[in-house]
Amino acid sequence: MGVPDAPARLDHHTLERYETAWLGIAVVMTALLFVGVLASLISGTYPALKTDAGHAHTGGIVRGRVDPKNLAATPFAKPGLVVDDRGQPALNEQGTLDAYLVAGNFTFQPAVLRVPAGVPVTLHVTATDVAHGFQVTGTNINAEILPGHVASLTVTFRHPGEQHAICNEYCGVGHHNMITRFVVDPPATGAKETQ
Repeated sequence: MGVPDAPARLDHHTLERYETAWLGIAVVMTALLFVGVLASLISGTYPALKTDAGHAHTGGIVRGRVDPKNLAATPFAKPGLVVDDRGQPALNEQGTLDAYLVAGNFTFQPAVLRVPAGVPVTLHVTATDVAHGFQVTGTNINAEILPGHVASLTVTFRHPGEQHAICNEYCGVGHHNMITRFVVDPPATGAKETQ
């Protein structure tokens, strides 16, 4: 039982080669990130606030912005799913349903939103007081909601049941209470027959 040999020490040249390799990896990763950002900007796949040109916004919303003190003059005055005169969900020009949600005072309005399964829904979300998060469980919907800004996100709930949207950005003492429910109804029988 002898004393174990001390590990061999790396000489200066070996260390320099390791540092050069790590520097090369960092440069390649930076270049890939830069190319990815450029490709995202060129293809239009970056997460951005949608403008009124693409999502059937109506009065009061200009280029993805809204006056948080004057929501009464916008579709946010009646949070929820946009319905027609008969009370049925109304498709917009893009073939999706529109739903308006307002975050503020540690709540989302509406607290419960009924949507049909299998139909794309464009969620238009804004805040009235401070920055909030908006994350829909079970989806890739995750956005920061700022006062005066409108985030428009399209999602299709495939399966009937319940989904939840939570505030995932600390907004104050009532943050833990910020949740809204999406009740996903089964598709209408008439809709199945036409597809």
